[in-house]
Amino acid sequence: MSGANNNIGQLKLKTKASNNESEAFLNRLFLNTSIFQQFFSESIDGLRTNSNYVKLTNNFGYSYILSASGCNMDSNSVAVSKVLRNWMRLGLGEDVYVSYYDPSPNIANVITFKIDYYVRNKAYPKQDSKQIIQKIMESFNGQFFTRGQSFIVNHNNINFEFYVEDISISLTNADDLKDKDWGILNPTTKIILQKNEGSLIDIDIDGPLVTNKIFSVDWDFENMGIGGLDAEFRDIFRRAFASRVFPPSIVKKLGVNHVKGMLLYGPPGTGKTLIARQIGKMLNGKEPKIVAGPSILNKYVGQSEENIRALFLDAEMEQKQKGDDSGLHIIIFDELDAICKSRGSRAGDTGVGDSIVNQLLTKIDGVESLNNILVIGMTNRKDMIDEALLRPGRLEVHVEISLPDEHGRVQIFKIHTAKMNKEGALASDVHVEEYAKITRNYSGAEIEGVVKSAISYAFSRQVDTKNIKKVEIKPEDVKVTDQDFQRAIKEVRPSFGAVEDQFDNYAQNGIINFGPTFDKLLKSSLTFVEQAKNSSRTPLVSVLLYGKPGSGKSSLASTIAKESNYPFVRIISPNDLIGYNEAAKGQKITKVFEDSYKSPLSCIVVDEIERLIEYVPIGARFSNLILQLLHILLKKTPPKGHKLLVFATTSNPEILKDMDLMDCFATTLMVPSITNRDEFKVVLKALGGLSSSEIDQAASYFSTPITIKQLIMVIEMARQEEGSLVNNIRLCLEDFQLRNL
Repeated sequence: MSGANNNIGQLKLKTKASNNESEAFLNRLFLNTSIFQQFFSESIDGLRTNSNYVKLTNNFGYSYILSASGCNMDSNSVAVSKVLRNWMRLGLGEDVYVSYYDPSPNIANVITFKIDYYVRNKAYPKQDSKQIIQKIMESFNGQFFTRGQSFIVNHNNINFEFYVEDISISLTNADDLKDKDWGILNPTTKIILQKNEGSLIDIDIDGPLVTNKIFSVDWDFENMGIGGLDAEFRDIFRRAFASRVFPPSIVKKLGVNHVKGMLLYGPPGTGKTLIARQIGKMLNGKEPKIVAGPSILNKYVGQSEENIRALFLDAEMEQKQKGDDSGLHIIIFDELDAICKSRGSRAGDTGVGDSIVNQLLTKIDGVESLNNILVIGMTNRKDMIDEALLRPGRLEVHVEISLPDEHGRVQIFKIHTAKMNKEGALASDVHVEEYAKITRNYSGAEIEGVVKSAISYAFSRQVDTKNIKKVEIKPEDVKVTDQDFQRAIKEVRPSFGAVEDQFDNYAQNGIINFGPTFDKLLKSSLTFVEQAKNSSRTPLVSVLLYGKPGSGKSSLASTIAKESNYPFVRIISPNDLIGYNEAAKGQKITKVFEDSYKSPLSCIVVDEIERLIEYVPIGARFSNLILQLLHILLKKTPPKGHKLLVFATTSNPEILKDMDLMDCFATTLMVPSITNRDEFKVVLKALGGLSSSEIDQAASYFSTPITIKQLIMVIEMARQEEGSLVNNIRLCLEDFQLRNL
């Protein structure tokens, strides 16, 4: 502390106990009357009896400021009450140094006191907080209080112990930042009372309300190593923590209980476990108990249930002792679906799984349920969790931790490159904003993998693979460059989102806009992409593309889906389901749709529907399971806040009509074949290798409609033959019976 310190001598005195009980309640030091008058003579202007301050310094060099009074006692002693001696770490008879102190006028705006009984093992009547605050104002007006200080007040013949929890002052009156830790009480100061942790004191806190300090630090996900989850945390805070900020008396008046549990769900690698761990670290509660779901299981009968009960034992004991003032106990279950599957769903099971669910329900929301717990469950299979565990009163807050958006990916890249950036290991050409744009399907874990891969490329440049034992690396030589990140992004592929190789196989030749009819089809398809992205009234947009085999339906659908830049894009193709039985095919198709609901914006291409349902004209055989599954999935509206665009293709729309599948689509679009010579010329020009005159001559051989796939096949076959390319085109058209002779 600092101030206008005017020393009028410094005396070495010995500490002694207070002369009588009344002195112990005055929060003062007591000096010999003549010494007191020497320190505080009338020649010093502006001093009042209750503004006489001295600095007391112990043998450890710690200084404390308190008011002083004169009394009849030895001139070589200073009287200090037991509570003040404990605070100042003084023993009886210990040498101390006392000097005059003139502080700067730090008037306290707010002082927060924690209150408890001085003798804690007795029963006392209920207390009135207003009367106690009035007693403090009358007894200690003009006195000096320091954060962390303790003192005693006698009220209604009961001794109360106070602890200075916090002091708020105007820093404009402070000499330096240290002066914010102390302040002078005057009639304008607002006093706030809080029950001491674990106190059994019965008191109505009707004065100014103060928020409970359940958070140990400010919430900043970038500093805590979590990025891209700001919106999710706001939801978590509102539902699970907002009520815990307020005093228990206010919550009780509203007649509600705290939220006892939450479920974090979403794709693997999106930060569920990380956010749960950091929530535990950032709360002023007990150390969170983190348990993996499978570790609960035990081969001995009843031991699995006992493991669940043991997790809640500390919370039970503290709630019995402290009631509403009990601290918050956090229990985190990772892979919750391993132990809390829907009861009765496991054939041949011993019933252990069901017993674990029952035990967990009893502890969270049973007859003797606890109000000082917060259970956090994490899973990427929410559909497998028992429904009873997800209802209000149990794990009632459901927060989806989905793939990060571009802003979130920038945050994650900055988190994982912060150390490199600070140490100067990032090259000047590294721009994380650019990497965030091209990693739209990446989870947080996969972005971390990209950074690790980039670092590995930087390390490899410093190592001679021919002489691996000779490694002489200077830290300043290790630089991670833009090229390292570009190579890493190509190396670390996202497990969720678009499957690039699959899309490339469907549109190897790209899209050739060969005429007005196709141009109209292309514009209509792109319009549906924008509609699904921007419209709030149509969260599900489904389009059926039909046409002759080889007309380019699959290429068109896959190209539009890939270039839509949707976060999640997938193709369901019969080619990818070869070797699966009927049930497995149904599970694969269902999983694609369920995964799409995890992304805010998704596009699914359902290719060759008639092949998926295994339709054959002979015997009219088809898979009714797949048919009924598509009926449901193609009509199912995505969850709120999610949008889905579906492109389906077929070469036999009449069959779909007979099966009532046509009703599943909002619209149908025909993919045209090449029907005239102008369109024929456009395709030949796009494929290249022919002059204008050769294109005109080749177009003269056109006489019957041809699909784009057939025409490309004809041209490529003609290129393999010797002789004139134009003549070869004519011969190939005739061989394929695509030219009328």
